[in-house]
Amino acid sequence: MYTIHNDANATVDDQRRYDRLMEAAIPLAADLSQMPLPTHITVRIATPEQFVAWQTEHNQLMADRGIESLELGRVKRRLIRTMTMLAVKTKAKAMAEKFAPTVQGASIYRASAPTLVVMPTAHAESRGTDRLLTCCLAHEITHLGQFELNPALPYSVMRLGLQDQQAGRPRDEHRAPSAVLEGHAGWVQARASEKLSGIATRTRLDDEPEPTELFTRLVSESPRTDTYELGETFVAAVYAYGGYPLLERLLKDEDLIPTNRELRDPQSWLDRHQPAG
Repeated sequence: MYTIHNDANATVDDQRRYDRLMEAAIPLAADLSQMPLPTHITVRIATPEQFVAWQTEHNQLMADRGIESLELGRVKRRLIRTMTMLAVKTKAKAMAEKFAPTVQGASIYRASAPTLVVMPTAHAESRGTDRLLTCCLAHEITHLGQFELNPALPYSVMRLGLQDQQAGRPRDEHRAPSAVLEGHAGWVQARASEKLSGIATRTRLDDEPEPTELFTRLVSESPRTDTYELGETFVAAVYAYGGYPLLERLLKDEDLIPTNRELRDPQSWLDRHQPAG
């Protein structure tokens, strides 16, 4: 069901560990997400430099697909593509380079196919135990399941963001697909931890090793933390109301993606979409 490629020349012990972690993470992700997982998962053990290059490739591919999915004139499409690709190659690449030490796993499209990327260097920074890393991999495998369920999800962030900008919507009315995708995967991750340890968390347990100072500092500086936490709370509320069927509809139907305002107030989204439950 999966193949591990050692692109980073990791040690035999690291390879064996990732094999063990994948064996544990796949059934957890399948059970807790109820997503249709890929029949085969490609795992690549990467260096930070490889991760940054592949993440940049992913961002370019998703940006291009998002732009192509919009109804735009040729001149406007070219202008948006030029500006977007410049941002991907500069700001987005710089972000990937800065936060690479915190990346415990990444779902990356390369040559149109998703790949699960892991970095021993990042795991050395987090000092992650098998429990923590199994749950992190369950998070990333959930993303692969989301993409199997709805192949348009990976570029929905770009697509909906551009639509909202073009429509001149206020920030509170912008839709939040990234928060939904990460919130759903984080919700699975926390529940995987509960299965393994009895404690639902996405972070280390009190009796587990503390991460390095670099890891702690970078996590505290991440601009995405608050949004993803809101996403996890939102997904938990959707599940509590409508279970897996409503979660599946949320991920399959672009019209159900919550706005930033609804992300902070899940009940307002539920009030609007109760018939969907």
